[in-house]
Amino acid sequence: MGQVRPGPARRSTVRGTRLAARPVVQPGSPASALEPDDTAGPAPTPASPPARAGNARSRAGAGAPATWRERLRKGLTAFTMPELSDEELKAFRVAQNESRMPLVVPTVVVGVILIASFIGWDLMREHNHVGPAALVRLGGGLALWVMLALVHYVWRPSFRTQALLMYSAFYLWQAAIGYALGPLSPLQLPGLLLVMFFSVLALPRANDALINVALAIVAVPVVLPAQPTVADVNYVVSHFVTVIALVWAATALIERMSAQSYAYGRRLHREASVDALTGVANRREFESTMVREMERARRMSLPLMLALADIDFFKKVNDRYGHDVGDLVLKGVSATMAGRIRRSDVLARIGGEEFALVLLGTEPVGAHVVLERLRAAVAQLVVPTPVADVRCTISIGVAEWHRDDTDWHAVYKRADRALYAAKEGGRDRVVEAPRLSAGAAPAGADGAAGADAPGSPVAT
Repeated sequence: MGQVRPGPARRSTVRGTRLAARPVVQPGSPASALEPDDTAGPAPTPASPPARAGNARSRAGAGAPATWRERLRKGLTAFTMPELSDEELKAFRVAQNESRMPLVVPTVVVGVILIASFIGWDLMREHNHVGPAALVRLGGGLALWVMLALVHYVWRPSFRTQALLMYSAFYLWQAAIGYALGPLSPLQLPGLLLVMFFSVLALPRANDALINVALAIVAVPVVLPAQPTVADVNYVVSHFVTVIALVWAATALIERMSAQSYAYGRRLHREASVDALTGVANRREFESTMVREMERARRMSLPLMLALADIDFFKKVNDRYGHDVGDLVLKGVSATMAGRIRRSDVLARIGGEEFALVLLGTEPVGAHVVLERLRAAVAQLVVPTPVADVRCTISIGVAEWHRDDTDWHAVYKRADRALYAAKEGGRDRVVEAPRLSAGAAPAGADGAAGADAPGSPVAT
């Protein structure tokens, strides 16, 4: 009786790729193409789908009792963020950083110019005399530009860090101007509240808006009269509390809408680019991947390999057991192959039982080793179905991209011919297309050499 034991994690000696551990089936008899295996043991329990992250950043330490700080942070996050998986949340943060980073420099430059332009008001108040407020206004503006250059071009932290630093510097600059006004410092209250309100556009996360609490603690004494009354304190504090609450709510709304929009767009793209049955890329994504990877290979002088794999005698599965069993075989084969390639490799289902594998940065020798490993893994695979445990094999044709290939159809045709040769040679094997010599015309470059159109059927 076949036994299931965990396969060890292995490292490819050619590409240095660490292969994920997969259950390896040890059958009691040699594999035969698409024959029922009645002696195989019970099907292993399928792995449960990955848990969704919800609004929590991590599930680590879920068993430990949460402190009041953790509960507060989760509550705030639940209000500000929609339900996203860990992968979606990480991708959203990366996209947020990339989209807003170009806005740092123009925003700071325009903000400094606007605040510094009020020097005319300082001169009118001081009767055309450059007083302390005007000096702080000009000196602070220059200091902020120097700080911007150091942070943005030398240190280069994330957008979130730059936004927090530059916004805090802006606000403290405004507070320093108010302090320099002396007895007229209460006149700076509208300016401080206005700068605080504009943090809605600067801060990427709603919880970052809580920095306004610390900034308000610094600013309140500045704008109070020399001898404040209780009414003065209530007036100033109520204004700051109101603006802080409005800023946090507005930032939370913007962050939530941005995250929802990004998640919806990402899911729509996934639905348009992923095969609904197997979960791997579909034909449309394969074609766009080939165009993109060929450009990268040409620009970076990298090798590029294209492999076409076809399940042997797949029609017999549908005829003998039905299309529902055939779907299970497709899922099993695609999962087996997808679990044994790099994250940078692209596996796509481009036909009924035909798959394509795009390997960028892989030499022909390394590609052959990887494809032989995939072929052997599929040959050992046992697909449990309600009817019978089904086993299958695959034939693989692989071709190397050549710089003379004008488009991806040329390398596709060479891989398709190699797949046909694997079928004609007995199936369950890897066949490499003949390599092109320097200056030789690529296969399919003319009408005689490229009689087979991309996606044309091969013998099954």
